[in-house]
Amino acid sequence: MSRLLAILTVLAALMIPSIDSAHAQRTGINADPLQVFDDASMPAKEFRVLRTTYAPGGQNPKHYHTAHVVFYVLEGAGVWQEEGKEPVTLKPGDSLHVRPGTIHSHRNAAATERLVFLEFVIVEKGQRSTVPMP
Repeated sequence: MSRLLAILTVLAALMIPSIDSAHAQRTGINADPLQVFDDASMPAKEFRVLRTTYAPGGQNPKHYHTAHVVFYVLEGAGVWQEEGKEPVTLKPGDSLHVRPGTIHSHRNAAATERLVFLEFVIVEKGQRSTVPMP
């Protein structure tokens, strides 16, 4: 009986990495706030401007935002994909508006160059604007 338990324990341990790898992780991302401010015309809201850099291979798997987000690409190329739609590749000078609650993912399209973009967000003060999906 103890031998069967040992075998089952080893098999369970071997399965855990494959279960974990089924859920992609946010990797290679650095978001630097450039501006964060509030305005009397938008009580309880704050405006955020972030400069976000994705290392080669960087990705942000399925998630949604609690607010409108506008992305503006500065360097490199990125692939954005809304759930149920074809992927869109954005290059320097391209922008994309994502509405609140839209499930999507994005990643760096290059294996050797970084992706740099600005994010413009108006969100509830002190609240997170990105919500990861399981």
